Amino acid sequence: MKAPSIISYLLVKTLNSCKPFRGLGLVFVLLFAVVVAEALPKNLQNYELVEGGYADIKPGAYVEGSIGHGGIQPDYIIDINKEPLKTLMRVSGEIGKSAELGYWDKIKIISDLVGKDVLQYNDYKNPYYRRLLKEFRDAKKAVPLSRYAICGAGVCRENAMILHFALKAAGVENKHVYAEIEHGDDRSRMKVEDHAFVVVKHEGKHWIIDSYNPSFHGASLSDFMGPAGGDRYSVYARIGEAYEGYRRIRRIHNYPRIYNPKSKACSIVHPI
Repeated sequence: MKAPSIISYLLVKTLNSCKPFRGLGLVFVLLFAVVVAEALPKNLQNYELVEGGYADIKPGAYVEGSIGHGGIQPDYIIDINKEPLKTLMRVSGEIGKSAELGYWDKIKIISDLVGKDVLQYNDYKNPYYRRLLKEFRDAKKAVPLSRYAICGAGVCRENAMILHFALKAAGVENKHVYAEIEHGDDRSRMKVEDHAFVVVKHEGKHWIIDSYNPSFHGASLSDFMGPAGGDRYSVYARIGEAYEGYRRIRRIHNYPRIYNPKSKACSIVHPI
């Protein structure tokens, strides 16, 4: 089953919004205008705080970015009711209902949609990505998640959040995870960094689903968290592929802070 073409159509149209405004690009930006809000909810009593771990993020949530931890990403507003995320959720829901597709088939199609179509520019140095971050950092505002999809640009954190919601829309339960990992060509030359992904449980076993990093995608969570870590001999689900090199999850972070709305009314990002 191929990814529905409507996603590709929307993304081709919306890419212009990350380039200098001119012609029809400006018209399209206005059509998909998004809400700019403060980095934290104004009424904290209407939100429940989740501090990292294996998290379930709700629509309308505020999610801590990486700026406070030495990174470059502002905070996020989860606005999956905005295009093109709204269409992605609808398409994912249709994929989830398909009786012709098995569990792993649905996950593969949706993870490919997110990582190869919705967020096709997956480099930290991508100009669309950097421009979006700078715009909201300078304004000291949180970035609506839909803006990354409009630009078609995102790295592991944006991939994991969008994938988290797309899989839920398909009826695939999963948890969002932000972890410290180590990886390298061999164990003597390792790089340590933070990485985001989602985790599913199927037939009693937990699996990493990662639309950003193929060397983690489909891996056994227990293998990658074990003292030996993962390599080309590790166990993968059938959607995954073993890679050369060494990878290990050192720990699951107790951040980002996630402010989940307590009521459905708070889950909709209203115009100012």
